[in-house]
Amino acid sequence: MPLFLIPDDGSKPVVLDKAIVFFGRHADCDVVLANSRKVSRKHCCVARVDDHYVVRDLGSMNGVRVNGDAVEGEAQLRDGDDLLIGDVAYRLQVEDTVALRDRQRPLNAGGPSVSPDMLSQDMPVAIPEEGEDFRVEKTIGPSLLSPDGVDSDPSEEEIIELKDDDLVD
Repeated sequence: MPLFLIPDDGSKPVVLDKAIVFFGRHADCDVVLANSRKVSRKHCCVARVDDHYVVRDLGSMNGVRVNGDAVEGEAQLRDGDDLLIGDVAYRLQVEDTVALRDRQRPLNAGGPSVSPDMLSQDMPVAIPEEGEDFRVEKTIGPSLLSPDGVDSDPSEEEIIELKDDDLVD
C-alpha cells in the first residue's frame, strides 16, 4: 500500500504514489508548500527504495526532521513517523487507497501538468550528485536476451548520455 502524509494542520492528505516526490515552495515541486518561508524552493524529496521510503534533504536552510531528529543526508521513514519539512508537519500513515481517494490532493496541484505516462510509478529515479553526469541504459529484458538466454550488450543507440545542462530546475 502507498504511504500517505497526513498534515498536522488538518488539510488534505498527500499520497506518495511516485518513486520520488519533491517538496518545496517552487511550482515545479510535486508538493508545493508556498505558505511557509521556512521551506526552501526545493527543500527535500521522499523516495521509494525497494520496499521502504526515505526522505532526502536537498540542501535546505531549515532542514528536515523525522521524529524530532535532524536528517543528515537521508533517513528511512516508517508508518507513524512525524516528518517536519521546515516548519510544515506531517504524520506518515499507511492507509487503504480507496478510503482516501476522495480526500487526497493531487501531487501536481499548482505545478505543471504531467502526463500519466511520464510518472515513475515502479522504479526509483537516480539523482546524480551535482556536477556529475550519469548514463541511462535500457533495462535488460527479454528483448535484449540472445536466443540462448544470455544477456547481450545494448547497442550505442540504446544508451542516452545525460549531462548537467540536460537537467531542468
